[in-house]
Amino acid sequence: MASLPPRGAAAEALVGEYKLKAAFLYRISQFVEWPEGEAGERAFHICVLGSDPFGDSLRELSTRNHGSRPIALLYPATAREARACQMVYLDSGGKKAIGELTASLADLPVLTVGGAEQFVDQGGGVGFVVEGGKLRMEINVEVLRRARLKPSAKLLEVAARLVGTGRAGSS
Repeated sequence: MASLPPRGAAAEALVGEYKLKAAFLYRISQFVEWPEGEAGERAFHICVLGSDPFGDSLRELSTRNHGSRPIALLYPATAREARACQMVYLDSGGKKAIGELTASLADLPVLTVGGAEQFVDQGGGVGFVVEGGKLRMEINVEVLRRARLKPSAKLLEVAARLVGTGRAGSS
């Protein structure tokens, strides 16, 4: 019978996971092209919808830029408020929460990223999964296309799974 890790070790592992996810959010943003005219002079908004599992891990992103735009962190209370974002992270939530988010953002170039199981299968753009103890990404190419977002070939290459490509070997 396996023993549970000490609370300190479990909490430390969780902090490490979200530090890595925060770094992934930044890196993903660098490998996706938003439509012309969406940039403007305003900040690039990375948002966390619902509970914030990141703690201090995301704060470092607010010291960086997305191209020439400063990154700003927002914490919208509703999916509707997330329409002001360029990237929205939803950590958990069932089909209803994911459905509300994707429906609210359907006509906008907003990249949805999530940690919920089967996030990309439920209409999310990029989902985080743990495979073999490593954090990986799944990408729903069709969702990104409808949002007028262009992922780079490098981003697609490192994905653990691509959804919505219409090609054999992917979902």
